Amino acid sequence: MASSGGIMRDVDYSSSTLPGGTFARAIFDARLVRASDRGGASQLIGDAWSDVAARTLDEWADHRSSPEIAAFNGIEIQHVYRLDTIPGVAARASKAGLKSPDFLVFATRANRPVVFGVDAKFSVETARPVQVSAETTEKLFNADVRLNAMLPDIEPDSVYDDGMFLSPDYSLTHAMFRHKVGHRRLTVSPNDVVLIESDAEAMFGDTPDRSLLEQLCRIDDLPFSVWESLLAAQYYFRLARAVAGIAADERKPLLGPARSDFPEVNLADLVGKRSARTESAWQMVLDWDSEVEHLRRQRQALHQVIGSPLSSAELRQVSDEVMDALGLVRRPSRNKVRRALGGRFGSDVLAKVGVIEPPVADFPATLERVGSAAREVSAIYNDDIREILEEIVLELNNARPQKPATTLDSP
Repeated sequence: MASSGGIMRDVDYSSSTLPGGTFARAIFDARLVRASDRGGASQLIGDAWSDVAARTLDEWADHRSSPEIAAFNGIEIQHVYRLDTIPGVAARASKAGLKSPDFLVFATRANRPVVFGVDAKFSVETARPVQVSAETTEKLFNADVRLNAMLPDIEPDSVYDDGMFLSPDYSLTHAMFRHKVGHRRLTVSPNDVVLIESDAEAMFGDTPDRSLLEQLCRIDDLPFSVWESLLAAQYYFRLARAVAGIAADERKPLLGPARSDFPEVNLADLVGKRSARTESAWQMVLDWDSEVEHLRRQRQALHQVIGSPLSSAELRQVSDEVMDALGLVRRPSRNKVRRALGGRFGSDVLAKVGVIEPPVADFPATLERVGSAAREVSAIYNDDIREILEEIVLELNNARPQKPATTLDSP
């Protein structure tokens, strides 16, 4: 639509069909983010951008250097390691009070080895300098023995260097640097961020949502191709994931696991039936989401009435007593014990009441039936709670295979 780095037509475009009137404001609309994340939008966008960043870093490694990293004068890349695909790295970093970068780069500068972190940030406002600082990278190696075993030994004269962020070179990134849009002021400067070219096709073109995304554009009569604008494609991708999340909430049981014999839902058909009576794709999502909200509240009410056989204080006391009696040195966290007990308890309640599918004609009566079953199961648990907790603790400590945590869906 325009040259990279310029103010593109997608930023200038305004329409009453968009929340906030423009794509730049729409992307940050809390209602859109919440609805689309029920369909996993942020995770999917982050994963797709990490893949783009990985391909870019591999290209740089093949050529040893790149004009895009001119800020790192004289650097030659030797190896790139993608940490976000290595199990446990993020969790172990978090336990050490760190947030690991997505990539570690081994390179040389002036014939001296350097190591630095690189993090992929599709939205530059989420970048925090500490994540790729030299201090964090050094602490990551010192705190993670397994990571040290996986990667080459750090050469004795290696220098840990401040790293960088990789973000898309498109209109919204530049607008955020000018403090024109976003939820918060940036904590990074352009010197901390390397902008790499990407386009709508690379990010969203090869997804199952492509046809649905285009269908939503047609509802709004978008006057240019969505595939010409990464910003517009991002907005309609979020709308498509919102539709997927709403449709899933509409179909899944109020209590219990989803049926495996349900036919695959055709989202395009559902959208087609609603599009004739809506002013915009966004209004369609809002109206549909509002209709389904009562099912979410019913689902939550059922999970709340099931509750737990022990209060938090009681669980803390009894589980500690059980683990003391077992003489355990390695103990599962109280959160793991609580989740395992809740899952087991919920499964036993479900065995009494059965799966509850929407719609329910008399929800208060259903709520009372489930609450009554929960009280009955709770009475049984209270009689045998120490034995139950002992079994759970031993399972969590891998003394024997652990049972599935639950057969209940989250509310």
